[in-house]
Amino acid sequence: MNRNDLLSEAVDRCFKELYQHVVPKVEWSDFLTQNKEYSKRYKEWEKSGKEKSKLESIGPAPYEFYYLPKEICKDIIDSYVDAYKMDNQQNLLDIIGILKNYCKEPIIDKWIERNENEPGYRGYEHPDNLEKEINTYLDLKFPLMDPERAENAEDFENKLNTAAKEIQDKFFEFLDMAGNFFNWNRELNSFNMSVYLGPSPYSNKERVIENWNHYRNKDIKIDEEQIKKEYYGDDELD
Repeated sequence: MNRNDLLSEAVDRCFKELYQHVVPKVEWSDFLTQNKEYSKRYKEWEKSGKEKSKLESIGPAPYEFYYLPKEICKDIIDSYVDAYKMDNQQNLLDIIGILKNYCKEPIIDKWIERNENEPGYRGYEHPDNLEKEINTYLDLKFPLMDPERAENAEDFENKLNTAAKEIQDKFFEFLDMAGNFFNWNRELNSFNMSVYLGPSPYSNKERVIENWNHYRNKDIKIDEEQIKKEYYGDDELD
């Protein structure tokens, strides 16, 4: 299972949990059936030329018949964001960009000792970049005058430089791969759009009551405090 599969699973599980707490009560399988039937009628309405408005022709979407307070909805969604590690506010691609630039142009602190003209202060110095460090490593591992590896010192030095550049490029490639896999901000935005803009329960209590009365010919009551008590428990509400 890859990361995209995990996030699709998160969306499905989140919807299922949201509908465990809605009023009126509904089985998740029943809601899916309602959604499927609504989609079928929506397609028929589109083919009909839309002579009447969508609301007049097919009525509200199924999610508009089920109420869940905004705070409960948000708490459930946030719990999935946390469980699936989508809540990191630092974009990893930004971090990777910083690391790649640092490998090319490293900088470190260096304390400048005081002298008779000025006090000590914090300074900086620039050590060898990653490519030069790799070249130095390869040079130590494989001396330039190794007759088995090159016809002459200049030829072997060129090969070392090429190898160092290829190793650095491969390292950057892996950083990019990590960024594409763990781009949490993109995942968070995608997850929120899938849930909030998808068939999540309605948080307009009056509209839900009105929809049941007008479109399903049934009077319902919604006790918001009871919903919160069942979800949070008595202790949380005190």
